[in-house]
Amino acid sequence: MKTLIKKSHLAIAALSALAITACGVGGGLAGIGGSGYISTGTITSFGSVFVNGVKFETKSSTFEIEDASGTQADLRIGMVVEVTGSINGDGITGNATHIKYGDDLQGPVTNLMVGANTSRFEIFGTEVVVSEASTTFENTTFATIAQGNVLEVSGFYDQNNVLQASYIAFKSESANEDSIVEIKGRIRNLNGNNFVIQGVTVNAADAILEDLPDGLQNNLFVEVKGKLNNNIINATEIESEDSFSEETGVELEGIVTRYNDNDNTDFDVNNQTVDATNAIFSPANLILKAGDKVEIKGQLSNGVFIASEVETRQGSAGVSAKVSVVNTDTNSFTVEVLPDVLPGQLITVQLTTATRMKDDMDSEDENLLLTELNPDDFVSVQGFESALDTTGDTITATEVKRESEVKATELEGVVTEASASGFTVLGVTYPVDISTSYDEVADYAAFVLLVTENETVISISDETPDDGFADSVEIDD
Repeated sequence: MKTLIKKSHLAIAALSALAITACGVGGGLAGIGGSGYISTGTITSFGSVFVNGVKFETKSSTFEIEDASGTQADLRIGMVVEVTGSINGDGITGNATHIKYGDDLQGPVTNLMVGANTSRFEIFGTEVVVSEASTTFENTTFATIAQGNVLEVSGFYDQNNVLQASYIAFKSESANEDSIVEIKGRIRNLNGNNFVIQGVTVNAADAILEDLPDGLQNNLFVEVKGKLNNNIINATEIESEDSFSEETGVELEGIVTRYNDNDNTDFDVNNQTVDATNAIFSPANLILKAGDKVEIKGQLSNGVFIASEVETRQGSAGVSAKVSVVNTDTNSFTVEVLPDVLPGQLITVQLTTATRMKDDMDSEDENLLLTELNPDDFVSVQGFESALDTTGDTITATEVKRESEVKATELEGVVTEASASGFTVLGVTYPVDISTSYDEVADYAAFVLLVTENETVISISDETPDDGFADSVEIDD
């Protein structure tokens, strides 16, 4: 083994939301040194680089892609990156000095289970979930992922140690002796040059060790790169991911991996302990739970992230429908539900600098700008209702996807009125009839007993909106 201390790692501040190991013992925040603003999260848009609602100018930035020098052209929407730099007084613009991307997992797909909108598979025993709507795919698609494909995955681990993929890249049809694989986790059962990481045996005899001045040790959190041979990774490079220090001015996107019931002040994000006692929540009535995706701002103190702000990065509101009007002055657009049957039922979609914009109509450029939206474009929107009394007809969007084709009309949100003739969600009343199916019950009469107005979140789906009646209505878990 050769030991290498990367000078770039010592000179460049970096923050990393570390992966959780398969046995449930996760990492924390990667080390950050010097001064400056640190942000780690998914890339939501380009035209500079948007991360955590901040537009970072990149004219003076360097780029590190999988431990090698790169450019902005190497980045993709959905990649989880670390940005070092500064933020301006407006809180939504800044300047990046260094942007780093490293995947969470790379290897062959096993145990593939294909679903209608989400699919699951394993890589080295780690479960991965991909979403047709919210995962970005490069050189593959949701429908074409196959057993044995070697994939690169970037995303966030949830409370069940499942990697929720925000970005997937196809590397090869199948693994062979030349395939590069990557995995992160804690060193276990170290015996000479061999150890186990997430249940996979690693041979480190010929590996270059980076940022490991004391060599390999049990319980260190590392990234391993190498080649797979007979289910053993022959490592070419092993890099520490376990450095840890304090820093001001940090933004972190991730998933709530631990939550104390009825206590919005004590929880973990990416297995990092958070103290939100004095934090401002957005929306103000936000109640967290394990599995929620959030963005937190604050600083690290004695190993605890002291949050000043906690903002949801997901919500229980959504709509899939055609665009009606685009308003660049207000950074918003409207969609019309059932325009041919009950015209005038509009929902406003409000964009923010943190909204992830994805375009499935353009195979060359997945980045979507508001100015590129047109009336009659079909979009899928996820977010949260802006009105605190749940009676509003505005969604503050966390994700917007322009679809390549017209799909089923869908509504998701708190039901404000339920009657035998229809359900009102997001200010839109969607009719039902005897052909409408309900979630695990026989008919409307049984379903409505499970619904509490202004509280229950339901999903409405309609494959044939021209007939004016919902095909199915379900209660969201």
